[in-house]
Amino acid sequence: MGRLKKRFQQKIVASSLTEVIVATSILLVVFAIALLTLNNLMVSTLQTDTQKLDTEIEILIYKYQNNQLKTPSSIQEGSSIIDVQRINKEDIDFVEFSIKDENSNKTKSKKIIAISNEE
Repeated sequence: MGRLKKRFQQKIVASSLTEVIVATSILLVVFAIALLTLNNLMVSTLQTDTQKLDTEIEILIYKYQNNQLKTPSSIQEGSSIIDVQRINKEDIDFVEFSIKDENSNKTKSKKIIAISNEE
């Protein structure tokens, strides 16, 4: 037992309460800045993400090219308003596909050359 007392009775240098509070405050500030930065990145990514709208437009183009979709047409699916219009510019017929998502207030449109076999 005497050996254990000699081995573990070495004095440990302790930090003062002020040093602990300062170190904790610095850590909190660093983590707060990191969290705010990550939050800002996530919000900006969600605001600029149009992948869902791009996918919907590609589906509409596929349906149009396979004569499953007629022009002009306007469809409302959930919070999205889908418009398919035939446009004539300089003697060339185009079909414009546009989608507006009312929840996120995003709009995406795409034009392709019209298929001539449509009635």
